[in-house]
Amino acid sequence: MNDIIEKLNSEPLLMLGSAIGVVLILFVVLTVVIANMRIRTYKNRFINTRVDNEAKAKHISELQQEMQMLKSMNERKSSELEQFDTVKLRLQETELALKEIQSAFGKLEKLQGQTQTKLDNSEQMYAALKEEYKVIQQRLEALAEENQKLKVNNARLLMKLEKEEQFASQLQERSFGKKEDL
Repeated sequence: MNDIIEKLNSEPLLMLGSAIGVVLILFVVLTVVIANMRIRTYKNRFINTRVDNEAKAKHISELQQEMQMLKSMNERKSSELEQFDTVKLRLQETELALKEIQSAFGKLEKLQGQTQTKLDNSEQMYAALKEEYKVIQQRLEALAEENQKLKVNNARLLMKLEKEEQFASQLQERSFGKKEDL
């Protein structure tokens, strides 16, 4: 190798050629090294990008699943909300009906109270009339008995009166017969 170096030192053209050759070799080596570094860099970037893309794709699929789940949940909640609105309307109608029924119940309760009062008054009047009826019935029975007694008494008196009239007419006939005889 020393021989080659001495030969190169002695000939300037060869030295220039060898220098250009060394520069070319260095350039080629440098280009290969740089290209190799770039290839590695791009390869790493590609791998990282592919890993990132796979992670992003997985994340996107998870988000899509979550979005589908949220959509279905949203649809359920929407239907529940519609049912809630329907139930709310039915509740309002029921409350109105309840108020009407309560109002009618209050009126009926008031009417029932008035009717109960009238019934109590009527029962008291009935009891009083019953007592009065018993008293009047007893009086009627007493009057009927007295009337019967008076009828019997009147019949006796009539009979007596008839007897006395007969007797008086007989007496008059006798006295008239005596007057005629006289």
